[in-house]
Amino acid sequence: MGTRQRVFTRDEMRIAAIALLAAAALAVFGMFIQDMIGPSLGPWGAEASADTLPGVLDAQPIS
Repeated sequence: MGTRQRVFTRDEMRIAAIALLAAAALAVFGMFIQDMIGPSLGPWGAEASADTLPGVLDAQPIS
């Protein structure tokens, strides 16, 4: 059995770890921003009017 050879150098492994931590931090930051802002609801958002469309009845129970 010979000596064990590394596939990646220490610098490459360090850069990969930094990239992984940066990607995780970016994902957490994105989730934080999304929680603060909320999803876009388009025309049904809070700033849109709550009027019903003409000719459309409100939902009513069948019975």
